[in-house]
Amino acid sequence: MRPFFLDSRTGPLFAVYWSPANQPINHAILHVPAFAEEMNKSRRMVALQARAMAEQGYAVLVPDLFGTGDSRGDFGEASWAIWLQNIADAVAWLREQGALTITLWGLRLGGLLAMDFVSRHEDSIDRLMLWQPVLNGDTFVTQFLRLRVAAAMMDNNMPKEKTSDLKRQLVDGQAIEVAGYLLSPDLIKPLIALRADRLPLYNIKEIALYELVANEDTQISMGNSQFFNLLQEKRIEVSLTKIIGDSFWASQEISEAPDLIKISSERVRQWL
Repeated sequence: MRPFFLDSRTGPLFAVYWSPANQPINHAILHVPAFAEEMNKSRRMVALQARAMAEQGYAVLVPDLFGTGDSRGDFGEASWAIWLQNIADAVAWLREQGALTITLWGLRLGGLLAMDFVSRHEDSIDRLMLWQPVLNGDTFVTQFLRLRVAAAMMDNNMPKEKTSDLKRQLVDGQAIEVAGYLLSPDLIKPLIALRADRLPLYNIKEIALYELVANEDTQISMGNSQFFNLLQEKRIEVSLTKIIGDSFWASQEISEAPDLIKISSERVRQWL
């Protein structure tokens, strides 16, 4: 494991790199992180999975996007275009290290960001591994804005707001703060318009979807099921796996989902 700062067109990005165990750098996996606090809650799981994949022979790169973690910039300065550029710069760095194939491994909103990148950069990415991906940007933004609405309901000194009003402010070009994060219109407006089922993903070799559920009786969500069926109809090679485990990106305490690591590792071993 080697922490370093990766040169990016938007400034240095803090990243952690796991080199492949006793092998040249032929195959690489690039992590695309979750959003805001979900990224922080997920760091342990991401590190455990990155180490496991490196032991199998992958080069694994885990960057902090612009305005997040220890990378340059403030969160309120981040835009969707900047984050797409961050991925492009990380992909270029892996190519410079010798990577012949690159898989994007997206978590939550990072899954939607990874798919958007693939739709814009044909033939640059071989596979997608998506952990609990966000499939509808507008729905995700609404859910995030509810954090501010809920906080206002608990505080008599705060004005009462609706998610629709907050969303309108963002669309009109006004930045707003939610749960300690300043949201820029340049970040949120493109996200609101983004849906995974509308993205062209024809050139990808394979997409592996993973959904965590609380118990064996819990069914896979309708959103993931419909997306899986749509990809199959488009003749895109895709798998959808249900795994029992904690929602580590949303838990109060740092938690793990060992079966997710085990099954994901088995999948990438097959790719090698």
